[in-house]
Amino acid sequence: MFQTATNYAQKVDYVMLYIIGISFILLLIITISMIYFVIKYNRKKHPIASQIEGNKTIEIIWIVVPVVLVLTMFFYSYGVFKEARIVPPGALNVKVEAKMWAWKFYYENGKVTDTLFIPAGKPVKFTIVATDVNHSFYIPAFRIKEDAVPGRENYMVVHPKEIGSFDIACAEYCGMNHSIMYTKVYVVPEKEFSEWLQGKVDENYLRRYVASHTGGYKDYLTGSYAILFAKGCVQCHNIDNRKGIGPSFVELQRGFANVKINGKDTAVVIDKNYIRESIINPNLHIVKGYEKISMPSSVNILKEDELNYIVDLLYSNFVKNKQ
Repeated sequence: MFQTATNYAQKVDYVMLYIIGISFILLLIITISMIYFVIKYNRKKHPIASQIEGNKTIEIIWIVVPVVLVLTMFFYSYGVFKEARIVPPGALNVKVEAKMWAWKFYYENGKVTDTLFIPAGKPVKFTIVATDVNHSFYIPAFRIKEDAVPGRENYMVVHPKEIGSFDIACAEYCGMNHSIMYTKVYVVPEKEFSEWLQGKVDENYLRRYVASHTGGYKDYLTGSYAILFAKGCVQCHNIDNRKGIGPSFVELQRGFANVKINGKDTAVVIDKNYIRESIINPNLHIVKGYEKISMPSSVNILKEDELNYIVDLLYSNFVKNKQ
């Protein structure tokens, strides 16, 4: 079975299995009937074709039975779908904003993130909007998909039950970089979520919490950090405290870097310009301890929008959270 992170997801799976089961039975009946008629009315047994009169009983059966089956499919699936439309009292409200090619999440206290964090065991209402073109807010593990349409507000309700990290994707083609419009939803205990919402802990604390309870950093492969894997950045730079060929991205949290410029040791403030220059011209600022490493320029590897995305990603997740 596919990963299910909510009770709603399980019910959606049951609806799907019900529809598949009925479809399989109908396919079996039709196939057996076809084989039976081919054998019974073949040319050898009936060299001269004869007119077959209608049978009202059979005609009523093959009209009534499919109608009844389709109606059961409809009412069963609609009953499950309705659950995602009922907003219970005390639900957490999160505004989901889609734009080319990123997600923004707005919380009631004014907090804004590009990664979604929600508490386990508490209902969450997503108000979904778009700022440019049509997008679609899709969380496979939750079995929810709702379009984000400019000038319109859509909504969905979820009841997360399982601590973990799950993919968020855009399921509506929205332009050239549609394929990188991924991020993550982290489901954490309500206590940890409340502390984060109040600013007592940062996003990396919640990521580490989830990682420690779900077996490591596999979730980064398809989350916000996916582009770092796709472009080969993590071949030299790790996204945790482990030492690699080059400095870990976690070292950006220091706020400054000890580098060598023209052979002289210099302390440089880490900001967006520093990150951008380090990608475009990596030999301009050589971090102390990595003098013997020669990193190629990423100018020909990254498009301008990809470069901007990576700069914003690294700054938001490793620098800004420590300021």
